[in-house]
Amino acid sequence: MHILAKTQATVLAILLGTAGASAQSLSDIKPSPEPLVLQSQGSFFVGGRTVRTESAGWGDLKDIFGESFEAGDVVVDQMYVQFQTPLKPTHPPIVFMHGGLLSSKQWETTPDGRMGWFEYFTRQGFPTDLAEQTGRARSGFNGTIFNQVKNKSLPPEAQPKVFLGTSSMAWKVFRFGPELGKAWPDIQFPVEAINEFSKQVIPDMIETQVPSLLGELIEPETKNPTVANVADLAADLGGAILVGHSQSAGFPTQAVLKGKGGIKGLIQLETGCFSNLTDEQVKALAEVPILVVIGDYMGSNPASACEKEMEQIKVAGGDITFLSLPDVGIKGSTHMFMQGQENIRVADVLIDWIDDHVAQ
Repeated sequence: MHILAKTQATVLAILLGTAGASAQSLSDIKPSPEPLVLQSQGSFFVGGRTVRTESAGWGDLKDIFGESFEAGDVVVDQMYVQFQTPLKPTHPPIVFMHGGLLSSKQWETTPDGRMGWFEYFTRQGFPTDLAEQTGRARSGFNGTIFNQVKNKSLPPEAQPKVFLGTSSMAWKVFRFGPELGKAWPDIQFPVEAINEFSKQVIPDMIETQVPSLLGELIEPETKNPTVANVADLAADLGGAILVGHSQSAGFPTQAVLKGKGGIKGLIQLETGCFSNLTDEQVKALAEVPILVVIGDYMGSNPASACEKEMEQIKVAGGDITFLSLPDVGIKGSTHMFMQGQENIRVADVLIDWIDDHVAQ
């Protein structure tokens, strides 16, 4: 789709905060072709641990409560899961994990009001689960350290970083275009709805859960509670396909390495490969079929990040597939191809791979 100069100027104004963001209304949502019939839907939590806090933040209200609630137990590291089960499932359960600075909204209705993957995969017969990363959105985050810094029981430097997604960062990292407000001429992402997409971007509290974002992304072993929670979820579901994207692209691999079983397949969207796997880790991963999918505008050799892992797993007898969407005729895909105009075409590519590679 060609973006007119006027549209580019409007998008730039919205991103820079010089134009007001209009609210998406129910009339903007495109109706589904037929009723979605479910066996069940709901939500639950996985994991969590109880910690003691000496600073709950209620000290100023002691006169109202009549006693102090500054000290007590709180639950942290839990993971919120939203699910839909079709009336007659035809595929194994599938679990979607969102990327950095985002929440499970990523998989729901697209910014321009079209059907998202949460609904589409359910319609295709998958019991579909959305896992909200621990420390993000409805999973909550461990806020005890912020109160400790506030009351000076910890020094200011103990406070973890809060990662924020700026407009310019999101535009470049999500590959909407070469510079802020200028979209690629054949882009599939609905940049006319960029104001709606920007509402999805939320503070990332990962450093309240794990000590280093960089280490989290490059190390196959991790103490991130989301990964352990997802591994438990797959086992609890009696077997599941795990889908990660961007920051969470490596989570399915890391979940396999927890050794809890129950993982039927891995789908890594926008890389997630590791170049430092041990022989034991390769052996474990060779037992699970793996699909890596990337979009467009990735440079001249987008497969380079996965070459070593792919070679190791294939030598060990494993099943790993690397797929660049432009190579299968889907051009103009950004980092957020699950929300682009091509999102259903990409979903069908994933489902075809599942049908061919994953035990039903």
